[in-house]
Amino acid sequence: MKAYGWVVLIMVACTALGTLILPLLSVTDVAMLFLLAVGLVASRFGRGPSVVAAFLSIALFDFFFVPPRFTFAVADLHYVLTFGVMLVTALAISAVASRLREHAEAALARERRTATLYAMSHELLAATDLGSLADIVARHGHEAFAAQVQILLRDPAGQMTPPAGATATFALDEHAQATAQWSFDLWQAAGPGTGNFPEVPLLFLPLVGAGGRLGVLAVRPDDPAAFREPVVRQVLETFAGQAAVAVERVRAMSAEAAESSTAG
Repeated sequence: MKAYGWVVLIMVACTALGTLILPLLSVTDVAMLFLLAVGLVASRFGRGPSVVAAFLSIALFDFFFVPPRFTFAVADLHYVLTFGVMLVTALAISAVASRLREHAEAALARERRTATLYAMSHELLAATDLGSLADIVARHGHEAFAAQVQILLRDPAGQMTPPAGATATFALDEHAQATAQWSFDLWQAAGPGTGNFPEVPLLFLPLVGAGGRLGVLAVRPDDPAAFREPVVRQVLETFAGQAAVAVERVRAMSAEAAESSTAG
């Protein structure tokens, strides 16, 4: 709602400025001023507010600048065509500006996720136990995807649980636990954006290493719709792949340490 408040303020400011310059310029020049304001709104606030700005600009232009002024009546029918051209142009400007803004935001998001993957890979190399490894993955997952992330491994009782020493970022109910188990057993992703259990609010990706199944990456997104985008899913799968490699490495280190201790 804050964006729509800004729309009203910008249009009021545009009307005030148009009133000041009207004695110096023509009514057509004032119309161009409103189109410029619509483009500004579209570049800053997106599609919805820009559409509102487009219709509001027509109403304000008609009421304050088209003769007879201070009424919605139109004495010259040629202005009806002007309104139509203004509306079509304003909507076209808003669509193009919104699309450019969305592409810019998507590019920034990709850069942020790529940087997060790079930083996480360095931190994971220093992890020596599964608990600290899981915490590193959770922290970077939140930064990259605006989601709560945790690694789930099968415990001795057969349940999918966070590794010992890790901070559980969220609890799993019975349905989520069953979905996590299904994802682990069948080596398939489940949850939003997949064809498996799309009604579940959590996304589960199997962690698969060179030696087979290791566990599941559980993701609770702030915006589940974002994870239906193929690009986001691809980056998340890369993220899960890095986590799987790290889990396999730490387990191998623990097994070697145990063998050394036994041999000694």
